[in-house]
Amino acid sequence: MGLLVSLGALHTAIATPRQAIQPDLILRLHDLPPGYLNVELQEELGERTFCSRLHHSHETPPALARFIIRFRPKGCAAAYYRLFTVPAQPSGPVLAGSGVLRMNSGKAANAAWHVVPELLGQLMHDHPPQAIATPEKVGSATTLFHANDQPRFYPFFRKVGRATSFLVWRSGNTLAVVMAVGESSDENDRAAIEVARRQQAHIRTPTRYTPSERFDGEVALDDPALETPVYWLGRNFWPGHGLRSDRLYGSYASDGSDEETPGALLYLGYERIWLDTWTVATWPQYAGTPAARTIASWPCTKAKTIELPSGYATIYGGYARNYRPCPDQPPNAFIARVYIGDLVILVNAVSNNPPSPPSVDSFPLFIETANPYGSFKGMEAIVRNLRLRPKPIY
Repeated sequence: MGLLVSLGALHTAIATPRQAIQPDLILRLHDLPPGYLNVELQEELGERTFCSRLHHSHETPPALARFIIRFRPKGCAAAYYRLFTVPAQPSGPVLAGSGVLRMNSGKAANAAWHVVPELLGQLMHDHPPQAIATPEKVGSATTLFHANDQPRFYPFFRKVGRATSFLVWRSGNTLAVVMAVGESSDENDRAAIEVARRQQAHIRTPTRYTPSERFDGEVALDDPALETPVYWLGRNFWPGHGLRSDRLYGSYASDGSDEETPGALLYLGYERIWLDTWTVATWPQYAGTPAARTIASWPCTKAKTIELPSGYATIYGGYARNYRPCPDQPPNAFIARVYIGDLVILVNAVSNNPPSPPSVDSFPLFIETANPYGSFKGMEAIVRNLRLRPKPIY
């Protein structure tokens, strides 16, 4: 009897689909054309989607405040920023957003539908956008809104355009919205309709929105305009030999104007490894800074040079201070410089930490001394595993 019960429970677990949660219902990164990055609506969330209960204050429009107090709705949202476009492919809006509000009853969904303009107005400097004729129906009810401004929560974007389109629709007791921001309302409308269809597909057939789907750490490396060769350790680095694994979390290309690593043209960040790339032409901009001389030029530092198939690397093992006399304990601060062709790649470079604002004294240079790769063995594993990343094919 116990076996039959266990088998029945197992069958139920297999046959019953996983209950969808609201993050499953939003627009996903891969629903957009290539070249988009996540906008972190709340930085500490990392790879998780932003979800929150709606709140009200004394400035909240009365109808919206009554709705929030009565139903205590909770929604989820995501936003995506276009870093680049691929030639001969659709570009998509400069800024795209997605939201979902799943209510517990038809009555609650009706109440939510009636305060949609006020909800959107909270994003648009308390000015509800204007409803216009809707060119296409997505759900059981669909409305298109226009605003001649960009959302209030994205002031750090300077070139997103001043036209914003919202397409809002209802699917059962779920309300959904997509936002498209750019220079042209017509283009925004077309983009909003296209991505709304894709979001509606997730609402009809929910599947988990996984961290791997949200991963955007390689997007900058896929930019067709990136000319700097990319040497990396792969998305996941598995060195073995008793060393821990590591994974890529972000990357960005630079024009060399970064004050912390002047002249660097490319940055790749792993959890405990960071790689900065210069060309021979831009390397002197960093080489003459105090950060570049830290550890590498100190008299107590030990150096080890390693030949590589396409160049060489020098590993420096030193200390958090420029000691005199030298301490008895082994080195605990490690960096490496890799020379391949026209490139100089620094492993765990020391940053200059420029003052910000300019009137404030700069902080002391930070020197890592608790890194799991902080040894000649660990740094050698890194430099020997650096490899050229193939250029993307579109």
